[in-house]
Amino acid sequence: MNKLKIFIQIYKTFFIVGILTIGGGIAMLPIIEKEIIEKRKWATDEEVMEAYSLAQSLPGVIAANTAVFLGYKFKKVLGSVAAVLGVISPSIIIIIMISSVLTQLSDYEIIDKAFNGIRVAVLAILVVAVSRMIKNAIKDYYTLTIAIVSFLLVTGSVVSPIIVIVVSAVLGILIYHRRLK
Repeated sequence: MNKLKIFIQIYKTFFIVGILTIGGGIAMLPIIEKEIIEKRKWATDEEVMEAYSLAQSLPGVIAANTAVFLGYKFKKVLGSVAAVLGVISPSIIIIIMISSVLTQLSDYEIIDKAFNGIRVAVLAILVVAVSRMIKNAIKDYYTLTIAIVSFLLVTGSVVSPIIVIVVSAVLGILIYHRRLK
């Protein structure tokens, strides 16, 4: 029973982190500091910053990645599982609650119109993000060519995006390696 208690405690602690972290990423650090460093003394400032730094460098949700590292530090694989389940549970519960409410309201025309507005706003946000990425990624004729060819190949469903990424990486290495000589 004692082992089960620690996994429940890990789950509860990361549930608190998940429910109190609005905005994700760096917003979770003060909560982790309070819950994990100060209250539970499960990690030091340095260990949390190391886990957070590693989590940021990986694809995926930073909170979940951080939970994996810290949970593993506490109780290996099962600690990671408990921490990740704890940190993602609040989001899952909230999504289920919102979707049940929206399902009940979906017959109202005003809700449909609201979602039309939301879709356009999300599209605008994505366009801004993509335009910033383009400004940072397109450095010269070579990167412009790789971007255009990659876009055409992926949108035409000619080649798998994974293959496009790998080939683009190889081309980038070859082009810039040749330039350095």
